[in-house]
Amino acid sequence: MKQGRETTQEERIEIAKTCIASGKNYGEIALKYQVSYQPARSWTLRFEKEGESGLEDR
Repeated sequence: MKQGRETTQEERIEIAKTCIASGKNYGEIALKYQVSYQPARSWTLRFEKEGESGLEDR
C-alpha cells in the first residue's frame, strides 16, 4: 500500500474547504493536492464535524 505524503494542518484545512466548495469531489481534489482519496474525504468530514481543531496533528 502506498504511503501518503505528510501534510500540515493548514494544508488539510485548505483541502477540506476545497472539497466542500467543489461539491465533495474528493477524487479530483485528492489528485490536485497529491494526496489519497480516503484522507481527503476523512479530513473533509472531520472538518465539517469538528472545525479546524479536528485537523490538528495527532
